[in-house]
Amino acid sequence: MKTNLNLARLADLDRQFCKFAVLRSHVTPLCGWVKTVRLALGMSSKVLGDRLGMSAQGVRKLEQSEADGSISLKTLSRLADGMDCDVHCVLVPRTSLLNQVLTRAQEAAGSASSKSPQASEMENEPETLDNLVVLLAQLNKRSFWSPPRTP
Repeated sequence: MKTNLNLARLADLDRQFCKFAVLRSHVTPLCGWVKTVRLALGMSSKVLGDRLGMSAQGVRKLEQSEADGSISLKTLSRLADGMDCDVHCVLVPRTSLLNQVLTRAQEAAGSASSKSPQASEMENEPETLDNLVVLLAQLNKRSFWSPPRTP
């Protein structure tokens, strides 16, 4: 399987992810989103169960599995549909994708400096991106994301 690093695509994704970055500051409710939304709608677990063809106890078990993170996406979508909601699964990077690649490239090249450019600086500097492309071309692509070896 061939993997090509597309820095323009990374920069574009970084811009798109900025919209979702605010979600990181929102803590998931302890009882989970399904129960939180159901209660906000004023809907009982019995009514949701009736809409889904299951018992109120079954709904509460599924709400608990959503709260503890063991629910399947298919089941979560079914619960959401019963409340006229949609499920959107999105990976939100903790840090800029370009910064991740830049940092890893510098580590792999053995040139991690404290004065490395940030992704925001790089997006508008084609020559910096070109330099990164050259640096990446010189690195071993197979082991690029592998953990560094310790002596």
